Amino acid sequence: MPDAEFLAKTSVTRYARTLDDLPAADRERRLQTLADFARYVSRDPDVMIGEVFDEQTRKYRKRGFYTDKAREFAATYDEPRNAQLWRSNIIRAFFIANGRRLLPEVPDWMRS
Repeated sequence: MPDAEFLAKTSVTRYARTLDDLPAADRERRLQTLADFARYVSRDPDVMIGEVFDEQTRKYRKRGFYTDKAREFAATYDEPRNAQLWRSNIIRAFFIANGRRLLPEVPDWMRS
């Protein structure tokens, strides 16, 4: 389970509220995955949310960066591709819970 300081971040708290209906073990696994991703990109979760979208210009700035990093992060785990997709989708869900969207990742079976 991530530490209390990480869980107290505004963006993490917002995301954690979307997990309230999950079993405790699943909720903790998703929060730990998010904490591991934040360490992977060496960024504070609140900074990630601030970086991905420019409020003044109303345009996405680093959406491609975080989309790529979510995919790279998931690929660092030696597990089947669908489990890697599950991990990268946790990162996407974090951004969505905070009002931001990353580009969707297409599963292998949908590629032509």
